This record gives sequence, C-alpha cells and structure tokens, in this order.
Amino acid sequence: MKKRNILLATALLSVGSVFAQTLPDGMTALLPSGVTPNITQDKKFIMQKNLTVAGSPEKGYYAFFSASDSDHGEELWVTDGTPEGTRMVKDINPGVATSDVNYLTRFNDKVVFSADNGEDGYQLWISDGTEEGTRMVKKIHEFDSSNPIGFCQMNETQFIFFASDYESENFSSEGAQKWLYVSDGTEEGTKLVAQVDCQFPGEDIDHRYGAVIRVGRKVFFKGDVADKTGTTYGLELWVTDGTTEGTYMVKDINLEKNVNKEGSTLSSAINSMQNFYNEGLFFKAWDEDHGNEPWFTDGTEEGTYLIYDTDPTVGANGIGVGGGVTMVGEVYNGEICFRGKDPKLGCEFGVTNCEKGNFKCFDIFTVEPTQDHQSFADNGVVFDDKYMFCANTGTDANIESCKGGELHWYDGEKVQMQYDFAPGVGCDWVKELTVAGGSLYWWNEGNMDGTTATDTKLIRLDKWDGVPQIVSNIDANGDKIYCLRNLNGELLFTSKASNQLYCYHYRQDGYDPAKNPDKMEPEYRTREEIETGIENVTDNKTNSFEIYPNPATETFRIKGIDTMKSNLKIYDISGRLVKSIDNVSVCDAISVSDLAAGMYEVIASSATGTKSTRLIVK
Repeated sequence: MKKRNILLATALLSVGSVFAQTLPDGMTALLPSGVTPNITQDKKFIMQKNLTVAGSPEKGYYAFFSASDSDHGEELWVTDGTPEGTRMVKDINPGVATSDVNYLTRFNDKVVFSADNGEDGYQLWISDGTEEGTRMVKKIHEFDSSNPIGFCQMNETQFIFFASDYESENFSSEGAQKWLYVSDGTEEGTKLVAQVDCQFPGEDIDHRYGAVIRVGRKVFFKGDVADKTGTTYGLELWVTDGTTEGTYMVKDINLEKNVNKEGSTLSSAINSMQNFYNEGLFFKAWDEDHGNEPWFTDGTEEGTYLIYDTDPTVGANGIGVGGGVTMVGEVYNGEICFRGKDPKLGCEFGVTNCEKGNFKCFDIFTVEPTQDHQSFADNGVVFDDKYMFCANTGTDANIESCKGGELHWYDGEKVQMQYDFAPGVGCDWVKELTVAGGSLYWWNEGNMDGTTATDTKLIRLDKWDGVPQIVSNIDANGDKIYCLRNLNGELLFTSKASNQLYCYHYRQDGYDPAKNPDKMEPEYRTREEIETGIENVTDNKTNSFEIYPNPATETFRIKGIDTMKSNLKIYDISGRLVKSIDNVSVCDAISVSDLAAGMYEVIASSATGTKSTRLIVK
C-alpha cells in the first residue's frame, strides 16, 4: 500500500443530535455525509453484512463493505483507509433500490458475495474494487435466487460455496437444499461439485471463525447426503478438494439411531472448527457416549478421533454429559486454545496439541467450590509471543482474588491476568482481539468504571506487559465499537453510535514489524513445509505449471505447459518485473544467475492461456 499522510480529522457525528467530536491523532472518519455503513454489529468474521479485507502485496489491500445513501440504496463500497479512497464500487441494482450485498468473502485480491441486481435475484458476484471489475459470475438458479452462502477460498485459484438451483430446491420431500459448488471467479469455472445437503453452511453460533474452514488446500464443512430415500447421517463432517471424487463425509461420528428413519443416524452437532497448522482440523462434536467433546481429523475416517473426554460423567439416561468446546482461538505454540471444561474446575481455559489423550485445563476463577465458579474464557489471539484472551475471575468485591472480566495471557505453561484495567471487580470484557501495526486492539463490552461512560470503547495494548489505553472517544454514552479489521497495519472499525467507519493509524515507539507481523496472506503450508523452506506453491493443475529444480541455483526448466512455446515473466515479491523471456520451450534451461536469492512468481503465457507458479532461487 502506498504511503500517505495521516489525517488529523474532526468529524461531525450524529447520535440523536449533531455534535462536534475531535478524533485522536491518526484516527480518520472515512464515510462522507449521508452514507451509512451496513455492517453487522457482531463478533464473528463470517457475517451476513461483513467488513472484508482483500488484496495482495503487489496491488495493496482494500476493505469491502456495503453502505447506503439516498441516491443508490445499499450497494458495494470499498476503502483504502483514506476518505478520498472510500467510494461506492458499483450501483449493482440501479437507482435507489438495494442490491443487498451479503457474505463478502476474500478471494485473493477480490471479494465474492451474494447480491441482487434487480433482475436475476440473489446470485454469485465478484469484485476487484472497480466498477468494470464487478460482475455477476453466474446465474446458478434458472428461475429464482440461488442465495449463495458459506464462501471459503480453497486454494490459490478457487473458492467453494453453497447455493440452490431448481433441482436442489425440489430434490427432496424434506425441503429445499443447498449444494456444494466450486468457482475460479469465471462463469465457465463455476461448477456443481456434489449434491450434498448443507442446511447451515458457514454458520457457527459461538465462535469467531465460522463452520466452513480451509485446512491446507481442502475445505471442511457440515453436510448430509442429499438423497433422503436411503440412509442419512444428520449433519456430519465433510471435506472437499473441489472435485466430486474428493468430496465425502469424513466420519459418521454420532451413531445415535434416527427413530424416524430406519438405518439412519442423527447429527453430531459439529461446531467450533479451527485449522491446526494445515495438518488437520480441530472441532467440537457430540456422540451418545461422550457428549460434546474436542475432536481432530486429518480428513480420513481412520484419522478422525476424540482427543480427550474432558468430562466422562454419564447422565441418568446413559448419555455422556460432555465437557463442551466453545470459543476456539488462534493456534498457539503447537496447541489449540479454547473454552473447555473439567469436572473439578468447571468451564475454564483449556489447551490441547490435538494428540489423543492430550488436554490441560487452567483454573482461573479459583473461588471454592471451584467447579461452580467458572471463568468462561473467550477466544484469543497471539501477540508478543503469548496467547491473549479474556476470562472472568469473579465479581464479588469481598473476595480479594475477584477482579472481574479482564485480559489474560498464556505462555505455554501458566495463565496470568494481564492487567486489572477495570479497577476492583469492574469488567473489561475483551472482545474481537485484533493485532494490527504491532499493537493489540479490542473493544470493551463491560463498564470499566461502574457507569456506561466507557462502554464499548476501542482499547490498545502496545506490549504484552504494558498498560492498555483507551483510544476512542466518539460518544460519552458509549462508542459501540465493532468489526475490528487489520488493513495491512491500519486498524479499521465501525461505531454504531455514530454510524461511521474509521481508520486508525498508529505505530508505537520502537515498532518492530517482525515481532507482530501483519499477516495478510493465507498460509497453505504445514509446519514441516515451513521449516524445510518449501514455499506456498499452487497444486491446482489447471492454473499452474511445474518448475524443476525448485529451489533453483543456476538454471531451471518448465513442464506442464500445453504448447511448445511460452513467454515467461518473472516478478519479485514486491511485484516488480525482473526478467522476461520469449519463446521458451520445455527443453530450455532458464538462467537464474542474475537473480538474487529469494522467492519469485513466474507467469507463463501461451496459446492455451496464462499459468503461474512460484520459484525459489538459492
């Protein structure tokens, strides 16, 4: 992203009555007068009205969202973090009618979403942030809305989603279905993958990341067989690589009989999914013997197992009580961190390395009887090499250990409160922890001083052992901050109090971008691949070709090109063209002696199209 001057702005904000509010240094109101953002006020990333960052190191990063004005209704908007770079992308449904943009999801430097142009109903759309680059990809339903949902990028060139067509709506007597599709963003590249019934694609009620999760170059989701005339399994865990043969139910976890359908079983209540280093999937599942417990899968039936029975208690009905799994956070230090349960400690902070039998629970709310006093740890993020999360230590002013809900840290061995930010038993309920520009941000859901004066303020922490600082001061009755997003080091957020979208630029003294890097690009590699130096290289055979040897030291050759001659262009990681060779054949040795050690993108253009791959030079 290009460097820019930081605007020190004073905004007129409307909250019941109009008043003047001076914003702090580095904070800018982005939307012009008369424009209202339509962004879901929610803690989850997968939202119907999402605020989504997309882009690339070469093209920069932008945030997409929907907003309304009196001339255009609700339409697609984009911002680069400056007022002058904030604009409507396209009037998809012309005039004052709304296009009702839903489920904005990143697809490389573009976004995909559902929208209604007023003629075709809700269909699949794509946008690169320009009017000419915003278009309907495909009309999937022949006669009505296809209502696409559950978008998830699967690999470097494809994403999956779920949608309805005429056949899926009338396929079963049990009701309309959504089926699995794959797309590369073109009409011809958008295809039905499998007739698998997905009733609630992308939805997850208790967790930040949703219920459609990519692991490596596959996507896990909840589904059931579409054909209800035979055996059904309820909503179980499925996986896809974007092909029909590579789409299947991983395992029928809950073998509880469906009394209404002979031979069939019921749902295992899959939820709380998280990618574990692109090696497998952590998730919550329910079965009769154990109740809700943590599970892991590598995508195979034999590699799918219960990690640990955190509460082996069995109820009077003979069904396992279960410990439960909610509020799963980022992966830290080889472990999944989540809100788990121990029969002796209650609902507390739990961790596992996903190996069978591995589980630890940390008692944060220690008042006896401790099993009845539970901290209800929330999902967290990694910051300053520690896992940061919110937990409740109690709100009884007569007990010294009770400090209310506060930010805590975990270093792999112990858990400790970061700072008593809300004095005494006041609560700083930490929500939407987000790392941007080397600092940690969140908004407060509690009342830090016993009144509503500091309710839902934006708060910043510069060091893991520092003192948090209140950043925003938009409304004396509460700023109602939501939707924190990292825009390549800038922090985006919305305020329901002002109906405004803001960008905050801040860098602490001594800022080290390597310490808490702004992770803007998806990671497809496993830990072993990262350690051995393997780079992110696409395995999509229709859009890539092979370079060998790779890494290269002196020369490389190519294969996987469908023509005898190709034109090669080599770009460095900044997007700068460093080498161009015409009429290259598969027999030619291309010299890299003039290239510095590092990673490059190689694009091959031939009569059959354009393909790309990554090259490592040592």
